[in-house]
Amino acid sequence: MRQTLGDANLRVRGVFAMLAFRPGWRGYFDITPLGVGRSFNGVILALPAFYLMVAGLNALVAGNPALYGPGAATGFGEAAGAWLRVWALFPASAFLTVMLLGIRERLGAWIAVHNWAVFVLLHVQALIWVLHLAGLANAAAVQGLLGLYGLLRFYVHWRVAHGALGLAPFMATAAAAIPLVIEALVIALLAQL
Repeated sequence: MRQTLGDANLRVRGVFAMLAFRPGWRGYFDITPLGVGRSFNGVILALPAFYLMVAGLNALVAGNPALYGPGAATGFGEAAGAWLRVWALFPASAFLTVMLLGIRERLGAWIAVHNWAVFVLLHVQALIWVLHLAGLANAAAVQGLLGLYGLLRFYVHWRVAHGALGLAPFMATAAAAIPLVIEALVIALLAQL
């Protein structure tokens, strides 16, 4: 466990170095097949943050019944499905994207860097929900912070695609958008079911 936490610490520092365009940020990441596999340790390490996100959302729904319908709370099955989607959908959509772009050899790097960036993003979002749970942010403040988070999320996905795939800024925008669009389509499809 100590090695896993040390690995996470190093990779998180790499995410911040990447976001700041620091030279040498790639050295923080292990993009070997083993390193790509270990990047999925975030599935377990980020569970407490995910729990806080679900608890915060459910508290917001319960405290604001006029804004949200009674079915807006997240149950265990829905939370488990969302958690699976967070970690399992990206590799498939990333594979499709690199195949379309003809850069399949960069898939491992993209997945490894992306997984650690998602680990960081989950903690940022958990912080927003903790502010609500602590009574420091009402529904309007949470909505505003989540709007800013959405912008941050796209920037992070763009930067990961830009850095890990080595694409020009415009192409990185397209590469980052493809998995996000696929995710939005899956969410919309699941909402219809």
